[in-house]
Amino acid sequence: MDKNRACQEIEDRFRKIVSKDRDIHVAHLLVHSGSKDIHLKFADGDEGVYAHPDQPQFTASVGKMFTSTIIAMLEEKGELSYEDPVADHLDGDVVESLHVMDGVDRSKEVKLKHLLNHTSGINDYFDEGTSIKDMDVSIITDDPDRFWTPQELIRLTKDTTKPKFAPGNGFSYSSAGYQLLGLVIENLTSMPYHDALSKFFFRPLDMQSSYLIQRSEPMVRSEHPVAGVYLGDDNLVDHRTLSEEYAAGGIVSSAEDMLKFIRAFAGMELINADSYAKMQDWAKFGLGLDYGYGLMRFKKTPLIMPFEFIGHAGATGTFMIHNFETDTSFVGGLHQHCKHGKALRMAFMSHMIVNKIR
Repeated sequence: MDKNRACQEIEDRFRKIVSKDRDIHVAHLLVHSGSKDIHLKFADGDEGVYAHPDQPQFTASVGKMFTSTIIAMLEEKGELSYEDPVADHLDGDVVESLHVMDGVDRSKEVKLKHLLNHTSGINDYFDEGTSIKDMDVSIITDDPDRFWTPQELIRLTKDTTKPKFAPGNGFSYSSAGYQLLGLVIENLTSMPYHDALSKFFFRPLDMQSSYLIQRSEPMVRSEHPVAGVYLGDDNLVDHRTLSEEYAAGGIVSSAEDMLKFIRAFAGMELINADSYAKMQDWAKFGLGLDYGYGLMRFKKTPLIMPFEFIGHAGATGTFMIHNFETDTSFVGGLHQHCKHGKALRMAFMSHMIVNKIR
């Protein structure tokens, strides 16, 4: 396929997806292929809703990959081991009764690796049930002006939920685990988590538009407003309660900034190959999807998915993924709760078109 025709087809499909789904109020897509010499970025949305390809976006759980990469960088320096119990790095109040199941306290058995690939058994303060559609987002919607600390969210998890299994004996996605990892990073670096993000990524990679929502500011304030993040028709982007995301997904970033991160990660500029291999301690997340240390692996599937992607996605339809075989990266989002499946299909479809270019 001719490159110009392929680029137009990617844009046409993106805009068709946005226009046909009434739930999508604003959307973004960036496609970058080193092997095909392509760099595309689009934005679209409802009439009257601001949409620009360069505007900052709330990235949701994509931020977990940033958290896990800092942990990997600290592990590479010998400042921690994935086998360390989390209790070795946090004070007693935080880890006390962290994992009590059937009258047995296994809190000291929870290791950093369990938090990273969601095998700790610790429940989620969103208590997702069996599906992401079961998420209880009342902590965001009930009191929009409340500011959440990670300690409060860990306490909420302990007080209102029960562990699902013994550490290492299953998989259950838990943002509470990433709140703990954020606190571990703070203890080891002697700085707030948002400052660690700046030190490890934002400044070295010149991610000028990136910051942690409700906790920090970008190096350079964008001329564009932050894209909305929606629960139905309600835009939650200015809710102070989004502070609950913290190390579990609180980063606001532009598509170009996220591209800088995913390509630096894929190019082994942030961690070495041995560290990357350690992060691939895969647990089965779902059909065709594995979860490592803050990494999602979208696996090759015969007749359905001819390529493998590494990266992360969020419940609001955000994604930051990379295909090593074709050196192609995809960043963007549909910015609506529970649109993650459609968002990823959009990215996968775009890759199929890119791969047809001759």
